[in-house]
Amino acid sequence: MDILMDARGAAPEEKQRGLEAARAVLERIGITAEEAAESSFAVEGWDDAGFPPDQEPPEEVYVAAEAWWAASNAAIEACCEGWPDEKRHGVDGLQLLHDPETQLADRATALARIRAIVVEEDGQREFHDDRPFLLALAATAEMADGSKAGELVDAVSIAYSSLALAGFEPNEPIEPKRQAVLDAIDALEIGSAPLK
Repeated sequence: MDILMDARGAAPEEKQRGLEAARAVLERIGITAEEAAESSFAVEGWDDAGFPPDQEPPEEVYVAAEAWWAASNAAIEACCEGWPDEKRHGVDGLQLLHDPETQLADRATALARIRAIVVEEDGQREFHDDRPFLLALAATAEMADGSKAGELVDAVSIAYSSLALAGFEPNEPIEPKRQAVLDAIDALEIGSAPLK
């Protein structure tokens, strides 16, 4: 599994510089990105659970989590070299790359794929489909304003959830829910358009 750089407003070469720095840290430590990230998630999950003593991760999980955090910090430093502090606020660091076709889609492809998913949606889902969320993130990846991007992504995700789970409300018509998602996608398209 590979990694991607979550850095709003970063140029592709800046993101690449960050990824190279992260990979160098992981290689030097001798751990895969997946092992390091999973350990980080385990430590954060233990934190979220309130630090129950009987669920504390073993020492090797802490060591691997530290590798993930070190790699992410190195990525941020390399990516954001020379940036003003206020611009760094839109940089989250590393993420695991689970679905490159979705997570790395360019804006036009991401918008087209979200619309195709919405048109095909029958409202009978039992499980969460995260593709619309990931595609909305990809469509807004070049936006420097993380707050505005987050609002656009949230609007698509919330509207899509209502459509995808429409089967739980069989007395309500599905088409207005589909239209609400398409409207949210239109707003995302307009709001994420590159400035000219």
